[in-house]
Amino acid sequence: MQRDRLLTMVQGAVIASIYMVATFLTSAISFGMIQFRISEALAALAILFPGASIGLFTGCLLANLLNPASLGIVDILGGSVATGVAALLTYRLGRSYRKKLRCYQQSKEAADRPGMISRLIPLTMPVIINALIVGVYLPFLIQGTEPTPAVVLLSVLSIFISQAIAVYALGLPLLLAMERPPAALDAIK
Repeated sequence: MQRDRLLTMVQGAVIASIYMVATFLTSAISFGMIQFRISEALAALAILFPGASIGLFTGCLLANLLNPASLGIVDILGGSVATGVAALLTYRLGRSYRKKLRCYQQSKEAADRPGMISRLIPLTMPVIINALIVGVYLPFLIQGTEPTPAVVLLSVLSIFISQAIAVYALGLPLLLAMERPPAALDAIK
């Protein structure tokens, strides 16, 4: 029990650190009305690791808090909560995926290998939640006046597309790599 808690905390700390560093290394494209956060690829790890939720929340919080061109408390907390909640839901929806992965690790039979759908469905959470939450409030913070519905819709669409690319094009290959032992063995207990 104590070991599991420690492992979860370490997972969260490592993910938070990588998220924050990746966001700042790509800061030119990570902040603003149209943004592409490569660090959001780490959201795929929330399927496997229970510590990913707190790690993604903390990494996003620190990245938004330390952003020199901060958009204020709404973005600092709003974006972080959206990322954390999405990761938590991803972990919850990944339950059947982890169960199939556990069976596959034990039997090594192709029939037990998790299917692509069991990976893709949980990964919709970071895409949809961030698009709806961040995409809606971002135009209000950046424009300062009431943005038109078209601008808000464009913002939601922009975040949706960038999240989908980060999560599916970058995060999914990361998840597939993490399915191999020994990384997945600790995660699928």
